[in-house]
Formats: sequence, structure tokens, C-alpha cells
Amino acid sequence: MQHPIEPRLAAKLLWARDDGCPVAPATEDLANEMASFARRRFASYCRRHKTGDGSLVARVEDLARGLGTKFERGGWPMVGALIADYTWLAEQLVPILEDNTNN
Repeated sequence: MQHPIEPRLAAKLLWARDDGCPVAPATEDLANEMASFARRRFASYCRRHKTGDGSLVARVEDLARGLGTKFERGGWPMVGALIADYTWLAEQLVPILEDNTNN
């Protein structure tokens, strides 16, 4: 069952694809999968980083790393310079994710 925020995330991911982001999903199905992953990753940050600072910068970096690990062919070792693109993509998603946690 899809979480209510996931369509907004998927729409933002598809917007990023149309804007030329090289790591954005190529298909709607992949956008939905990435949206679900991003929501779960963002929500589980505090549980996974009990001693972390929980700052917005740290959460963006964590989301970017998670997206790269999960969706880059070959996983984290293959991300390399694309981390800047994953970070930009995470920065686009975080306002939607934060809005969801504040409501």
C-alpha cells in the first residue's frame, strides 16, 4: 500500500528527470520505487543514527548515500562523482519529507 506522500515524491523525482538530473528515475515505476525508498530512509534516520546530530545537512547526506547505494548500478562503490547529483536530488525531496513529518 502506497503512503500518501509518495505520489508527491515521485512527481518531484520525475520533475528532476525532466530537468536533466542524471540519477533521477527514467520511468514512473522507478520513480514510485525511489519515492517509497526515500520516505522510509528519511523516516528511519533517527533510529539508524542514535548518536548522530540529526541536522538537516546530515539527513540530506544520509538520503543521498542511501539513494546512491540502492539505485546506482554496482551500489555505493560506483557512485563516485555522482554523489553531487544524488545530494541535489535528496535536497529536492527533503522539503516534501519534512512537510510530511511536521503534519
